[in-house]
Amino acid sequence: MAGKKWEKVTWGLLLLVLAVLVTLAWPGEQRAGEPKADLRAYLPALVGTTYHFAGSGMEFAAFSRRITFAGEGLLQLEDLSGTNLAMVVEHGPHELKAIYAEEEFYEERSLLDEAVRRERELGREVELIWLQAPLKVGHSWSDENFTREIAAVNQVVEVPLGVFHDVVVVKSLSRAAPETVLYEYYAKNVGLIKREFLLDVGGEPYAVVSSLEGLGSPANRW
Repeated sequence: MAGKKWEKVTWGLLLLVLAVLVTLAWPGEQRAGEPKADLRAYLPALVGTTYHFAGSGMEFAAFSRRITFAGEGLLQLEDLSGTNLAMVVEHGPHELKAIYAEEEFYEERSLLDEAVRRERELGREVELIWLQAPLKVGHSWSDENFTREIAAVNQVVEVPLGVFHDVVVVKSLSRAAPETVLYEYYAKNVGLIKREFLLDVGGEPYAVVSSLEGLGSPANRW
């Protein structure tokens, strides 16, 4: 009797172990093509890198984006077009969120320290959540200006610089202009590669598009 009882316990333990192994090897929804990734890969903190965007549809659709400083959980980037806009971004594995913005910024100075930002007269706190986990089609969130959602994942997108894989597409609707739709395309290990504003002008659809045409560092451009 003791032998049979021990045999039943052994089989029970084996079945439990197999169940755990199957669960670990088959993570449910993740098998459906939804990338599970550290979101920092969609905005690499490569200080000194400049993204050059070609534009169409309006004068300032062409612009450059430069990453100037990075620290623990934060990075600073600057958009250079008609005016220079500096932003501080919370750079986390589950969310990429701009928390500070300052226009007409022409200094080589880090704004990562909160004490430094508080001293600035022209800057302001913002809450713009560019990307949020999980990277699942239909996942939605809101920030101070937009309602956003994951419109597509695992996309292949061509821009002037080349063809990019593992692209996540975010669709944003502005509260101030609900008839305007913004699409942003983020390539893994690269960052933003394309931005599209779609709007209605006199009853006709109109698009303002910015597309990545070059990547550069202080020493070179390719």
